[in-house]
Amino acid sequence: MACHSDTSPTQGAKALPLLICAMSATLALAACGGSGAAASDNGSVNNTASAPMAASDSASADSPTAASDAPTTPVTPDAPASGTSGNTAPTAPGFQVGTTTADSALPPEPTLPAASQICATLSAGLSALPNGLLPDSADATSTAPDTVRIQNALTSCTNAASTGLATNKVVHLTTAPGGANAFLSGPLNLPGGVTLWIDSGVTLFASRDPRQYDKTKGTASCGLITSSDNGCNALITAAKTSNSAVMGDGVIDGRGGSPLLSSVPGDPALLKRPDGTAMSWWDIGWQANVVQNASQNNPRLIQINNGRNFTLYRITLQNAPKFHVVPSGIDGFVAWGVKIFTPTAAYEAMTNYLGAPYSTLNAKNTDGIDPASSGPITSNPGNPGKLTGDASNILIAYTSIRTGDDNIAIKGGTAAVNGRTYNVTVAHSHFYEGHGMSIGSESAGSDNGTANADVTAVDGIYPSVSNVNVYDLVMDGADNGLRIKSDWSRSGLIANIRYQNVCIRTATPTPSLSPQALIFSPYYSPTTSAGLYPNFRNISLDGIRIVNASGYTFQGFNTASPILTGKGWSAGAAGLPNPPVVNPLQITLNNVVADVAPLSVTAADAQIAVGPGGTTLPLQGLDSSVVLTQSSNGAANPPVDCSLAFVPFPGSLGARAAR
Repeated sequence: MACHSDTSPTQGAKALPLLICAMSATLALAACGGSGAAASDNGSVNNTASAPMAASDSASADSPTAASDAPTTPVTPDAPASGTSGNTAPTAPGFQVGTTTADSALPPEPTLPAASQICATLSAGLSALPNGLLPDSADATSTAPDTVRIQNALTSCTNAASTGLATNKVVHLTTAPGGANAFLSGPLNLPGGVTLWIDSGVTLFASRDPRQYDKTKGTASCGLITSSDNGCNALITAAKTSNSAVMGDGVIDGRGGSPLLSSVPGDPALLKRPDGTAMSWWDIGWQANVVQNASQNNPRLIQINNGRNFTLYRITLQNAPKFHVVPSGIDGFVAWGVKIFTPTAAYEAMTNYLGAPYSTLNAKNTDGIDPASSGPITSNPGNPGKLTGDASNILIAYTSIRTGDDNIAIKGGTAAVNGRTYNVTVAHSHFYEGHGMSIGSESAGSDNGTANADVTAVDGIYPSVSNVNVYDLVMDGADNGLRIKSDWSRSGLIANIRYQNVCIRTATPTPSLSPQALIFSPYYSPTTSAGLYPNFRNISLDGIRIVNASGYTFQGFNTASPILTGKGWSAGAAGLPNPPVVNPLQITLNNVVADVAPLSVTAADAQIAVGPGGTTLPLQGLDSSVVLTQSSNGAANPPVDCSLAFVPFPGSLGARAAR
């Protein structure tokens, strides 16, 4: 490891366009809390932590680029940095994470529709059980009795003249005078200019009949295990629309743990458990992903394909068979005050086909929200302009997510022909169990290198994923915290990523789970090389606090890495380049505090710049390919305050998320 003083730290995330630019300035003012210890002049890594942290006891056991176990002693307030006196003034409180209720830098909060906007009101015809599930009798006669009437209402309210939510037409789902509170539907298409308003106390349940979701009626493709996962329509699809929305204080429930049934008598495509009963969607997911290393053809809850300005507001999404929400290739997406909770208590009281209780550990691929670019498109009615498949101008705010895979995964396409993903903000949110705040693994989209005025090139290269701003985030119980992941089959440049004011409490380690609070790795999973080499640049962490024991990984990409000679990796037809391709991880750590000694620190091919706020992570004595620099520019803020950050999941679901 090379270590030297540097008054010009690695550049963090650049000022982001549109609303993100304004947010950065506001946060900088809100986070100011006073000065910490000054940087030393001998290359050591300083910090302003309020609690000492011991050095790592050992390196990661499963990485050929593991950290050295040479002891290090980070500087703490009780041991002032070199060149400073011990007579320092009391430190002002740090930014209090997880308590912000208003942010003037964000656009105005959406509102529920006015009564005058209602185009159609539909009353529920079914009643949910006290545990939130539907009785078996609900779909004994018809597996999706409400599909036609909901779809007819949505179609009749199509509103191409809408200029925004306030001018949308509304389809309102309500309870019935007799107390009925549930709808049961198959796939729905949400037109442009239409808001689906699900009232408080109402649940829209997804059909558990795979034949309802088949891409081509009469040809079984959903509910199967195959080499690809494109066999199902989503419960709600908005394709090439403008100003569509789903909102309200009601619930959309995907019924992921319920045994499937078919509208086709004796359906040979209906997968069965060993005891002869039908599998559930989550059974299929486990069997496909874990047992067969194949793909599950399960429906998503909400799929947005291209178009502009889609809004989710105050809705609760739960028990999705697969991903909950995928905004793909859309310009303008807002999720505000959304709750995603999977599995619910009723399903956690049930078991999967192996006899294990349903949990976030076995509800596979139930990601929360996955903004993603798409392939190029040739037509986009009502949305002239960008036809590249870009995903842009995305805001996720005041949202709570607990699920069986990535809480959020920001993706940028599997090939260069795909569009890019940029201008993404995640603010004032709480994550619970899941796989973390992720970027990747798909990050290859570049519009074939086409210039884009909204995307800043880095050394002449336009990033696949860029201008991502994550701030005031609480992560409680996820097995990964902040994460960027990719590999040489589906990657490119990821740049200008900023994380600020984040509290992390990872899952408890077990013999089969090694949680990682910070994990930046281009070796996500063993694959065959497609010559799409990961490159993580201008990554900035400022005001991050990890309160329990966890692992840490900082890896750049190197085609000469011994990792790529391990099981499952293959250079394939692309071969190994000569000389090797080395794309160092470029990351800045400022005021990054771990209250407890790391379980492991793995680093290689990384350029780590430590800002004036320092870090308590033991970064000295790492692999020789790690370059560590210390900056003395700027003031150091105190560690962020996590004392009020960790709270139960909001509402009636909270008891299941309490730790």
